[in-house]
Amino acid sequence: MQISRAGDYALRAVIYLSRQDSGRLATIGEIAHAQQIPQAFLPKLMSMLIKAKVVQSAQGPKGGYRLARPSAEINFLDVIQAIDGPISLVMCQDGETCCEIEEFCTMNEVFALAQKQLTDFFRDFTFADLPLQVEGVLTDENLERGLTQLAGKSKRRKSNSL
Repeated sequence: MQISRAGDYALRAVIYLSRQDSGRLATIGEIAHAQQIPQAFLPKLMSMLIKAKVVQSAQGPKGGYRLARPSAEINFLDVIQAIDGPISLVMCQDGETCCEIEEFCTMNEVFALAQKQLTDFFRDFTFADLPLQVEGVLTDENLERGLTQLAGKSKRRKSNSL
């Protein structure tokens, strides 16, 4: 599974909107410039995010875009699925019959578990979970530290909901 370029741009746009003051509207040009997204491509993505109820728009000279819900209620899966559709690692897992050995395939359970874990991972992380500012250069050590922090937040959230 690879998130498309459109999915990446949509995630960046939502990250930008999640960092704005509550209710503040941001224009296409502002979002595109701040997140290095091609401006001509962004309106199509924003309409898909509006349809998925991730983003709202306001028309007029002072119009723009804002999140449709608090950033703590919008997860990565919401955005990825709005743009790229459901996560599917292999054809066998997207509800379609994939091959003649599907009935006795020994890999099917492995792929089903991997797909569930990936879907749950993206569902568990909201835009409120992201750090406000990235520290320094992205190194293996910084990436490991960031993933550990996110995993800790996810575990705390799950234990609080039990």
